[in-house]
Amino acid sequence: MMGAKSRVITAIGWASWLLAGAAVGLAQEATSTSALAEEGLPASLAGFSDSGNFDLYLNEESIGRIECTWRPDGSLQTVSTLSLGGQSITRKLELTPDEEGRWRTINMDALLGKLTLERDGTVARRSMAGEDEIVTLKMKPGTILWENMTPILVSHAVLNYNQETGGTQTFPLFIVPKVVMEASLERLDTVTRAIAGRDVRFARYKYALPGVDVTVWMDGHNRVCLVDVPAQHAAYVREGYESLRQAEIVDATLSQPTHEVRVLDEVLLPMRDGVKLATDIYLPDAEGRFPLILARTPYKKEMSELQARYYARRGYAFAVQDCRGRFASEGTWEPFVNEAQDGYDTIEWLAGQEWCDGKVGMLGASYVGWVQWWAASLNPPHLVTIIPNVAPPDPFYNIPYEYGTFFLWGAIWWADVLESEATADISGAAIGRISDKEYGKLLKHLPVIELDEKVLGKQNPYWRKWIAHPTNDEYWSPANLSERLGNVDIPVFHQSGWFDGDGIGSKLNYLKMESYGHKYQKLTLGPWGHTDTAHRRVGDRDFGEAAIVDLQRDYLRWFDHWLKDVDNGIATEPLVSLFVMGANEWIKGNVYPLPQTRFEKWYLHSGGSANTSTGNGMLSPAQPADGEATDQYTYDPSDPTPSPYYYDEPEAPEDDIQSTEALRQARKEYHAKVTAERPDILVYTSEPLKEPVTIVGPVSAVLYASSTRPDTDWFVRLDEVDEDGNVFQLVEGRLRARFRESMKEPSLMKPGQVYEFKLDLWQTGIRIPAGRRVRVEVASASFPMFSRNLNTGGHNETETEYVTAEQTIYHTAEYPSHVLLPVIPMGE
Repeated sequence: MMGAKSRVITAIGWASWLLAGAAVGLAQEATSTSALAEEGLPASLAGFSDSGNFDLYLNEESIGRIECTWRPDGSLQTVSTLSLGGQSITRKLELTPDEEGRWRTINMDALLGKLTLERDGTVARRSMAGEDEIVTLKMKPGTILWENMTPILVSHAVLNYNQETGGTQTFPLFIVPKVVMEASLERLDTVTRAIAGRDVRFARYKYALPGVDVTVWMDGHNRVCLVDVPAQHAAYVREGYESLRQAEIVDATLSQPTHEVRVLDEVLLPMRDGVKLATDIYLPDAEGRFPLILARTPYKKEMSELQARYYARRGYAFAVQDCRGRFASEGTWEPFVNEAQDGYDTIEWLAGQEWCDGKVGMLGASYVGWVQWWAASLNPPHLVTIIPNVAPPDPFYNIPYEYGTFFLWGAIWWADVLESEATADISGAAIGRISDKEYGKLLKHLPVIELDEKVLGKQNPYWRKWIAHPTNDEYWSPANLSERLGNVDIPVFHQSGWFDGDGIGSKLNYLKMESYGHKYQKLTLGPWGHTDTAHRRVGDRDFGEAAIVDLQRDYLRWFDHWLKDVDNGIATEPLVSLFVMGANEWIKGNVYPLPQTRFEKWYLHSGGSANTSTGNGMLSPAQPADGEATDQYTYDPSDPTPSPYYYDEPEAPEDDIQSTEALRQARKEYHAKVTAERPDILVYTSEPLKEPVTIVGPVSAVLYASSTRPDTDWFVRLDEVDEDGNVFQLVEGRLRARFRESMKEPSLMKPGQVYEFKLDLWQTGIRIPAGRRVRVEVASASFPMFSRNLNTGGHNETETEYVTAEQTIYHTAEYPSHVLLPVIPMGE
């Protein structure tokens, strides 16, 4: 979620904003108009007219009203109003054409203010917030136009679709105001539906953008009537055509949206210490007692309105609560420390209300998933099940610390989101301001503890408490949940993704529950980031339609079974579902890792110079021999090893509106440059694989290493490298050396002594085809994502003095450094 100046090229993700990626390009039927325009110029909008009002739906709720007008000369206006959580925001777009009907001027309301684009050929002047710049429009001939809140523009694609040729046709797409990408359109069929008492024929198309497929319904006048985004339960619907959204019931056991919803007045729910927490309660508008679903959030309870209404329509009570000290709730906000007791008290109070049947489940993502674990750790009697989406583990294993290293970027970014209350702003402007900060520069400051003043503009009490407790001491005890789960024998639906920045939580929490023998631990891991919704694309990798599963339906089935006693078969289905990238298919079982998993050691080797990707580092299942050379590098905190996946876009007098492919290529080149030029990164690459290798499950590494300093950090990455040398990062793990034996009792090293370091590399699922390579990278920093180790043995986040460290990695018969890969034998 980094901004224009800085972008993180990593799978680390936090809460992606509603509709940020949901509004998509769309399509419909028409007669073909012009062929491609001149080179580099957009396609003409002239010769077509339409006007209409649209509703934007998310699930059953209309959250947006859009008024569109498209005139024959190619001019176009849109006024859209988005309403959610008691807020409304109205935005306007106006497009003025040139003599040929190609857009000449675009005026629109953008996140951070009014934006104007004035095109002259393939060059444009972009004006925003009083600043002007000349940009190059790197568009291909005949580029089609799309804007997220202007569904009428679907016609632009259909009008340029060759009906005689048919099939799937690709075209360049300009998503206003800055993104250029490839899209495609395919005519599917013609159907007839009754609209206002008359039969209307519609042509249906599949409009495909990278990562999302959309179904478009066009009437006989080439007007778009429905744009359906099934993967996101979203749709644009023209006024008068609402019946097109009616879906066929395909599962009679699934709770259906048969209830109206009533909302109780805000409840101030008392905690054991007298603090009252603000809680909104949504109920089916019917007599009786209902099972309850609870969400506790620091992100403003009103923002969960759509989710609450979804479940209330289906016969559930739904309560959403502001965490202590957040928004309408009393008390002082301090992450982690109060959530267990507050969660317990909330569950038990709600379970005793006259409208609740005594069965309580919990739902929510990220911190809203974390609070479920904290509440469950106290074993409240009425808690039946939880669905902790993308939830972290104990704080010292992910955020704000990960195995002792301080998650610098993630911790300060999250604190900024919390302090600015950015999640309560439906315009996205607050998130935009945060993301536009130049973290690559800001985070260089020492001491780290002062970064709250640099980034947030003030001292932050919990930021400073985190830093004041750099070991897993008693401060973290209330938030350490893993050792309290022995008696929490409840069914849990764990959900995460291979690229989730909190994905280690799904791994550690699941394995801990399994270790206690708790039954019905369901686990779903897909090719996704930090989200509770399925996607199919990461970077330039598209994992196909199989990656899109209806997770919302899965959650409902889970609650139907455990809270309503519906015999829908979910408890007898395979509990573990794992997506295999590359093969683009799911494999299933009842335990994780899967029973057929064979853990293979792939060893580090070199001729003594594994430094950089041009060195002689090798990776192989063959064990190292006696006397194999070691690898050395110097780690200098004044020039900390950069993360190859954090990319600062260079400042330039001219900016380009360029394709997403060009941006991805720039990022690939940056990664290649870092690993080729930094001698403080060791690179070990296998020979091209003779046969495919399928790696699915937990990954770890063992390093045998020494340092000339009493403390340092170790980072290990596992990558896939294709035939062209492009690197696809799979996992990364890290460990602060002093915590090699215990997170509670650190132990400094003796300089020059060889130690064994065990690193958790999280988890992945991929089939690497023959001809590609497997690669391991080793370094002592990953800046600015993680705070640098100053190598002194002191407090790395409060001190400013640092020294360089000479690091040695061993890979001999006595010290066989290796990664442990969970290999699934082919065909099993």
